Parts: sequence; structure tokens; C-alpha cells
Amino acid sequence: MIEALIASIGYAGGIITDKTILSKYKVPVGVLNPVVFIFLAIITAVFLPIYGRFNFHDWLDLKVIILFGVMIVTAVIWNILSARGLQKENLHEFELIMLLTPLATIVMAALFLPSERHIGPLVAGIIASLAFLFSRIKKHHIIFTKVAKWTILGMLLASFESILIKLLLPYFSPVTLYFVRVLIVAIIFMLMYRPKILEMKKEAFALMIISAIFGVMQMVLRYYGFQNLGVVETTMVLLLGPILVYTFSYLFFGEKKFFLKDAFTAGIIVVCILYVTFIKY
Repeated sequence: MIEALIASIGYAGGIITDKTILSKYKVPVGVLNPVVFIFLAIITAVFLPIYGRFNFHDWLDLKVIILFGVMIVTAVIWNILSARGLQKENLHEFELIMLLTPLATIVMAALFLPSERHIGPLVAGIIASLAFLFSRIKKHHIIFTKVAKWTILGMLLASFESILIKLLLPYFSPVTLYFVRVLIVAIIFMLMYRPKILEMKKEAFALMIISAIFGVMQMVLRYYGFQNLGVVETTMVLLLGPILVYTFSYLFFGEKKFFLKDAFTAGIIVVCILYVTFIKY
């Protein structure tokens, strides 16, 4: 449980930091993605000697090779689409779309992972996801612009990647799997974009390091959550991340009209989390 809670903090910190980099400092997606992923790989590499586990024979398994390859392609596409959506949409509209991720992940887990079909966490997860989603719909008129459509596709791919990660975790430790993933994605982004890193402002460069720290915090602990709690329960706890994003919007961006209803929704989510945590199913 603690892994998922800390991961939700990492999610909120990463979203706020990336939005600042993209909007305030006008850093292109073609610079943000490769640089952040380089830092993700460097930071994760620090933990490999202690938490890494690597078995060469695992890489010779055709099933593992296929799953890993699909995961890499999926990760590249959804990270590009997500960054573009975050850059072009305002924070609330972006979060509105990304709030579909938990519900999509929970549904996909129930469809593709037999071990995730316990009725208790599944129902609680759907209730928590819908509660948060409906709280956003009441405040917005959803217009599916071209950018929004691509962001929705990115959200669905991010949910799909969660299933692939769960299927790969029996073969690798969370740290090893995440390190190899971000290293390969970083290389792909560098070849795709060839960013001029030295031309960035120092402030933006520093924020990218901070974003990478939040990213490692979020994703590695998410992997541990998938391994120890399961996809559904971890996804439920990660719903706290969007709550934190909206709280930051209230505290630092003056969007006070969203706070009270979000606090009520947060209460529903907390009840759902407590139910899954303390009631056996």
C-alpha cells in the first residue's frame, strides 16, 4: 500500500513539473521526452546493484521478447501523446482525460488478468474511478478536439502498458524492468528528436531532473505495487495522484472553485481504498 501511496505523490509532482516545463519555459516535447528519459535511466541505474535482478535466459523466451517489444512501442507512443496533450491542454482538461486511465486499467486487468478478477477491489475500483470522473464531467463541457482525441489514445495505451508490465514482472525485478524500459525509450527518443540540450535554460534543465526524480518515484513504486498488491488495488490508490494535482491547482493557481467538490470525491476514494485494504474478499 505504501508503495502506491508514494507513487501517487510522484505522479502529482511529475505532472505539475512537466506542465511548468512545457508551458512556462516553452520546452518542446522533442526536448522534454528524451532528456527526461535519460535522467530516468541514470537515476534508476543507481538502484540496480541493490534491487536489480537480471537473468539472461529470461530474454531468450519468445513470450518475454514479444511482450517486452510491445511494451516499448506502447510506452513510446503514449509518452509522446501524453506530453503533447499536457503541453496543449490546460491542466484541468488534461487531467479530465487522464482520469479515464484508472477505469480503463481496471477493466483491462479484469479482462486479461485472471488473478485480478476479485469482485471486491474491481467494484470498489470502478466506483472510485467513476466518482472522480463524474466530478470532472459536472464541471466541464467535454469537447473532443483533435488534441483531446490523441490524448485519449495515449491514455488507453498507458492503461494497456500496465497489463504488459504485470505480465513481465514475474521475469524481472521492478527496478530492472523499469531501467531497461526507460533506457531503450531514451535511446529511441534521442534518435527521433536529436534535441539540442545545451540550448535549454538552466531552470528548465533543473526541472527536468526533478521531473525524472518524480518519475522514478512514481513508476518503480507502481511496478512494486503491481507485483505486491495487483493492478486493480494499485490503480485505486494511484487515484490519489489526480487529487493532489487538483489540490496543487487550488493552492498555487487559484482555482478555488474546484476544491470542495474534489474534497468530497476524495472522501469516496479513500473509503474505497480502506474497503479493499481491510475487508477480505
